[in-house]
Amino acid sequence: MDRDTSKGRPAEASKARPSGPPGDAISSAGPPRILVVEDEADIRESFCAILEAEGFRVSGATSLREARDTIVKLKPSLALLDVGLPDGNGLDLIPQLQALDPAPAIVIVTAETKVETAVQAMKAGATDYLEKPIGLDRLLTTARLCLERRALVEENRELRLQASDRWRVLGTSDAIRSLLDKLDRVADSDIPVLIRGENGTGKELIARQLHLRSKRYRERFVATNCAAIPETLIEAEFFGHAKGAFTGADRARDGLFIEAGAGTVFLDEIGEMPAALQARLLRVLQERRVTPLGSSEQKDFDCRIVTASNRDLEAAIADGSFREDLYYRVRGVELVVPPLRERGDDVLVLAQHFLDEEMAEKPRDLVLGKSAGTWLRAQPWPGNVRQLRSLIRAAVLLLDEGEIDADGLESLARPQRSATAPSREGEPTSFFAIENLREFRHAVEKEFFRRKLEEEAWNVSVTARRVGIRRTNLHDRLRLLGLK
Repeated sequence: MDRDTSKGRPAEASKARPSGPPGDAISSAGPPRILVVEDEADIRESFCAILEAEGFRVSGATSLREARDTIVKLKPSLALLDVGLPDGNGLDLIPQLQALDPAPAIVIVTAETKVETAVQAMKAGATDYLEKPIGLDRLLTTARLCLERRALVEENRELRLQASDRWRVLGTSDAIRSLLDKLDRVADSDIPVLIRGENGTGKELIARQLHLRSKRYRERFVATNCAAIPETLIEAEFFGHAKGAFTGADRARDGLFIEAGAGTVFLDEIGEMPAALQARLLRVLQERRVTPLGSSEQKDFDCRIVTASNRDLEAAIADGSFREDLYYRVRGVELVVPPLRERGDDVLVLAQHFLDEEMAEKPRDLVLGKSAGTWLRAQPWPGNVRQLRSLIRAAVLLLDEGEIDADGLESLARPQRSATAPSREGEPTSFFAIENLREFRHAVEKEFFRRKLEEEAWNVSVTARRVGIRRTNLHDRLRLLGLK
């Protein structure tokens, strides 16, 4: 602080300070709270008066002991710490301050001019460092900047928590705990991750958690389904294109890898990728650069690659439909998402969560009964979490208010058949009563596709991947079978 500025400050400060006892706790609401730890009375009171005149709530302390008590009660947003105190070094307060949630900004204030002191302070966790004497403008500017920086950090933290909450993984089973433990171990690495699991287990959810728990969480998460993009557009989708590269390309566009920046690209169902694109993707991943369609310009990218597949990729390598070298390029670490049938009581946690979500949108007086819990645990769940969510959504829409029981869930889970369709018990007799081979094949194929579509909530893309045919071919078959 400038010598001239400090003159006469103690009297002004005593008039501006709160009248309550020095040890009173201050509410966390209201303006930012600042702790000034300084053993020289004139400097301490001057700092307090200047900061209070700017609208901050300020408490002073003259020693480590007094400061430790004040930290507990005040929970400051900013702490100004003198290094030389009667009973120790102000840096010793940093661990206690950093243990607060949220942690305050910390500014070291000292008359020492040694570079070593500044380095020691910053290594200990200080936000900034000021040497005495300190001018009024410098003090206020530093305080404001540190508080603004802290506010941005907290805002970013809240956004991250909200995103993490939206994409959180529910359940406490050993299978899920093991998966999340492995996920945490690889989250901050840049190693490619391959996520394996059946349809509906939540592979994208795991990919998003991997992104949110990584150092890249501030950057973009860009996802695409390799089975859902038409083959004619998939290269442009991945690598981008120049203006006029093909009919309809009225402007240039960056592909997934450039759009993601320093974030994460998630390639779902990579096992469905056409062979020609597999070769180009391999080269792109090796060189870490892309060449947009219709352009000779190469662009470097810095995103992390996360892939997922429900296919047996080893079998796909054996039959020649998936490149072995690409497999080892994307499979740096493998995360396996367990099917719902192996997650024990997680099915009840998930069912209650989905019920709460649905009732928040459509207020109903519904609770899961004991028999419903027993029934839910006993099911094989071929459609996994996606199937469970669809069932609970149907229950909220169709069941009467009150207790959801096993009979109600079973009635919704059972396929609804037309009057002319064969019953489950009568299928062999009904099918084999057909004398014409062509009609027999038609009837069996229709029933097969109908059941698979019902299990996947009539999602054609997912069903196509599950039964092992292209989506466009499935659309054609459904039209011929009268299912569209």
